[in-house]
Amino acid sequence: MNNNIRRKSASLKVFLLIFFLFSLVITQAAHARRLYYAEEFYLYVMNLHYTNAPLERNIRFMQWALKAPFDNPVRSLAVITTEDEFKRYRALFRMHVNLLIIDSYLQLGRRFDKEHVYFFNLWYAESLKKSFTIAEYYYKIGLNYWEETKKFAEEGSVIPGRINIDEWEDELHLIKTNELDYESIIQSRLEKLESRINSVDSYLAKF
Repeated sequence: MNNNIRRKSASLKVFLLIFFLFSLVITQAAHARRLYYAEEFYLYVMNLHYTNAPLERNIRFMQWALKAPFDNPVRSLAVITTEDEFKRYRALFRMHVNLLIIDSYLQLGRRFDKEHVYFFNLWYAESLKKSFTIAEYYYKIGLNYWEETKKFAEEGSVIPGRINIDEWEDELHLIKTNELDYESIIQSRLEKLESRINSVDSYLAKF
C-alpha cells in the first residue's frame, strides 16, 4: 500500500515538473512572439542577453531588428521632435545594429581562428583546417554587413541635425572619417588566416 502511494506521489511530482517546464517554454515563446518593433528586438538583446547569450541567437535577434518596423517616435530610443530627427534616428539605428552584428561575427570567427600555428598544432592539421574554414566563413559574412553599415551611415550623414544618442553619433563620425574601417580589419584577418591555412595545407600535402 505504502509503495503504491509513493509511486503515485513520484508520478505526480514528475507530471508537475513536466507541466511546469512546458508552461515555461510556452510562456517564453509567447513573450518572443510579442516582440514586433525594431527597438523591442534590440532592447531584448542589449538589456537582457547580449553579454551572456549565445552569439548566434544575438545575431538572429539583431537581424530581426533590421527587418522590423519602427515604433512610434514617442517610444523611440532617442528624443525625436522632427521628421528629420526620426529619419536620422532610423538610419543610425540600422547602422549601429549592423555594427553589432559584425562584432558578433568577428567574435564567432575568433573562436575558430588561431593567432599562431606552432609545429605541435599541426598534429591536428585536419581539425585545424576545418576550424579555419569556419572562421573564414564568419569573417566574410561580417564583411557583407560592413557594406550595409556604410550604406546606412551615408544615409544618416546627409540628414541634418543630431540625435541624443552619443554612441551612435560617434560611430557615424568614426565611419565617415575612416577611423573605423571594418573592411581593412576583416581583410587583414582573412589574409593572416589564409597564410595559416596555407601552412596547414602544406603540412597535409606531405602525407
